[in-house]
Amino acid sequence: MRNPYDVLGVPDGASIDQVKAAYKLLAQKYQSDPSPSAAKRMDEINQAYDNIIMNSPPSGSYTNYSAYSTAPGSDYSDIRAKINSGRLDDAQIILDGIPEHNRDAQWYYLKGTVQQKRGWLEEAANNFAAASRMDPSNNTYKMAYNKVINSRNGGYRTERRSTRRRRNDTCDGCDCCCDLLCADACCECMGGDLIPCC
Repeated sequence: MRNPYDVLGVPDGASIDQVKAAYKLLAQKYQSDPSPSAAKRMDEINQAYDNIIMNSPPSGSYTNYSAYSTAPGSDYSDIRAKINSGRLDDAQIILDGIPEHNRDAQWYYLKGTVQQKRGWLEEAANNFAAASRMDPSNNTYKMAYNKVINSRNGGYRTERRSTRRRRNDTCDGCDCCCDLLCADACCECMGGDLIPCC
């Protein structure tokens, strides 16, 4: 494996801030390129970045990710890059390493995004709701919350069906048959028979 510092284009022993800045620039360049060579290069960049971060002193490691915890509104760009490239485990490890007292609305939004992509809709809804409460003016957080609630409750299907009913405003043959069979079944449960031949 090549020297990870060379892969990122930074000098040996570069600071975590320098490494992050270099990673961010390279990720922006290669993630927008759909070619196989760019994907291969991005894998090499991700491995180099992970290698440096994991082998750096504790202040720069995943367990104490102080770069994100310095102030609200921190730059979460490399977490977003990991989410966008499908590296959900890595994104979750970094997010979980941020101390609870430093978690802002953006943290809850990103945590919800990871959970939504994993299909954990209940947890995602809770985190999107927390992000919306912390930053009520942010429409992205509200839209993410509404989207996950609708998909969790099947809201889109219900909406489409009720719209069709309102447009036609009449019964078709299927509706009449279904209603009649349901009524017959209810009558038979009570000892009667609405349709004698069935």
